[in-house]
Amino acid sequence: MDIRLPLPAALRHRVESEEYPWAYLSSLLLSPPAVWTVWVYAIAWTSSTNRHPNLLFASLFAFTVCAAPILFVSFMVRNGRIGDLHMRESRERYIPYSIAIIGGVICTMIFGYIDADPVFYVVTLVTIAELALMLVGTIFIHISFHAAGMASVISATTLIYGFSNGLVFLPLLLLVVLARLVLERHSPAQIILGALIGVLTPLGVIAAMGMLI
Repeated sequence: MDIRLPLPAALRHRVESEEYPWAYLSSLLLSPPAVWTVWVYAIAWTSSTNRHPNLLFASLFAFTVCAAPILFVSFMVRNGRIGDLHMRESRERYIPYSIAIIGGVICTMIFGYIDADPVFYVVTLVTIAELALMLVGTIFIHISFHAAGMASVISATTLIYGFSNGLVFLPLLLLVVLARLVLERHSPAQIILGALIGVLTPLGVIAAMGMLI
């Protein structure tokens, strides 16, 4: 199958060698780091006030929480320590999750100095909580991070901006779930568990913040 996209040669070869190239591309493009990066930049860009500090905070979040773990994984894949970017073995996920959690903590500490929109504080806390749950849960079962990541975006967007805005992301969740099943990367139970973590984490974080404020 000819994939007419400006992909690097190695990635293009990998996509074309897959039995279901659409599923592989969907998993790649809708991975949690990619989705979260686009999400935080969209929040920053559409904000009516504090756009400059919001974009600055979004860049900090994108690097520490999203890019840093991927750079680590890419380095480990290149050196043969991890099988591929999708980290099929649960043990391969421990350090990347930990790096992302540390990145989230750094964002939380810096938040007050940037004067960004308070919604980013909520987003960062949701991310830390979800990654912590994924880290602990992965010790026992290979939970779908793709389902968790996309479900958390839907849940958090719905709670912050309303149901209609959260619903926009639902087709992407269905697409990535189908892709993970077709590629046989997860069982239905692992995907459902990931989606539940993604949906419930924003609810728990926002509820906890409401009780503390």
